[in-house]
Amino acid sequence: MSFALAWMAGLLALCLDLFVREAFMLDAWSPDFLAVVLLWLGTTRSWTQGAIIATTLGAVADAFAGSPLGMHMFHGLLLFYLSRTVSSRVLFQGFVGRLLLGLVGGLASLFLLTLIGRLVLADARLAVRITHLILPRILVVVAAVPFAFPIMDRLEALFVRQPERDLM
Repeated sequence: MSFALAWMAGLLALCLDLFVREAFMLDAWSPDFLAVVLLWLGTTRSWTQGAIIATTLGAVADAFAGSPLGMHMFHGLLLFYLSRTVSSRVLFQGFVGRLLLGLVGGLASLFLLTLIGRLVLADARLAVRITHLILPRILVVVAAVPFAFPIMDRLEALFVRQPERDLM
């Protein structure tokens, strides 16, 4: 159930991202809710389970974006591994810690997307587009992480059964 819940959260993030971008005609200020879900996966899932979820969500993101297969998939996998590595060494708790994780994750997400876009698309206009996205995307991820993490943790605690523990 934990696997399905995390995968559904990622699909909801992709659909919400697409809806907000199209409904409010946001181009530069489009949210990147998938990056928030991938950062959350890095703090809550094991290496194997999180990598499988991040890879499949990245493949779905490729279909949503119309990009070559593997571009967002590789981006999602690398972002998960980066957040998993950082969160295993540093404990991001509280509002300020999650703000820092959102800042680091937003910067890393854009850097990885730029690097992979250069390798896959080899488009010179991509640098101009990414430059316009730096401030909006990072601000949206930084603002979303402190509020989204507790909500996703609560939903997981609500839907995933914990084994009963004997107090004696």
